[in-house]
Amino acid sequence: MEEPVRNFDLKEQIRAYWSARAESFDDSPSHRIEDNYGAPEWRAFLRQAIGLENDQSASGIKVLDLACGTGEISRMLCDLEADVIGLDFSEEMLSRARVKLAGKSWSPLLSDAENLEAIEDGSIDFAVTRHLAWTLTNPAKAFAEWFRILSPSGRLLINDGNWMRPLSRHFRMKLWLAHLLDPVPPRDADDATTDTAIRARLPYRGGLTEERLVIDLANAGFRKVATLDPRPLYNQGMRAHTLANRLRQSSENRFAVVFVKD
Repeated sequence: MEEPVRNFDLKEQIRAYWSARAESFDDSPSHRIEDNYGAPEWRAFLRQAIGLENDQSASGIKVLDLACGTGEISRMLCDLEADVIGLDFSEEMLSRARVKLAGKSWSPLLSDAENLEAIEDGSIDFAVTRHLAWTLTNPAKAFAEWFRILSPSGRLLINDGNWMRPLSRHFRMKLWLAHLLDPVPPRDADDATTDTAIRARLPYRGGLTEERLVIDLANAGFRKVATLDPRPLYNQGMRAHTLANRLRQSSENRFAVVFVKD
């Protein structure tokens, strides 16, 4: 594992970057889970990761949704009747999750995913992250914290991707067709510059692969128990979206891995 970034300003830059996106975050097809097709796929995916049978509820299971954002994964977990803590270090994200999940078995926690002092040792049965691991500024510290707060035999699901991997010719053709069907406006230059500057300073700046993740989690004490297929989430689960958006989201760079605390 590469040396962690020691400049605290980077973490604040990341916080500001995502906080500025909170208002429009649910507009993104890669984030918002559509109810008719997306939600059933996500609930089945999470049941599999937790180790539940088909249609079995997660009642009595204490779950930590790491970097929960506006609460979409938390919403799926609440549907499964889990007792959920939604953790995020952006108050802007959490404020939207609070509205969305009012009355659910969900509680917010404003905290850094690498520093979980507010959570007791061994108190969480299942933890989940979506598109978080690759952005960590100190992966070893984060993984040690996640190991600490999980109960014996507790599970961790990491759903992520290698966003630095060159796109295959097949996927480039998909993006070309998507742009032909529904052109995306050019990205704001300042936004692109900030994004590039952040990525260049991350420990996983060369790209996070499943193989590297398994090694780094093993060093923290975790054991891999399953590799899940995330493609149904972005294929069958996105049938309500336009063809252009479905083509954009069908990236081959995604992966999902379940770990257990031995």
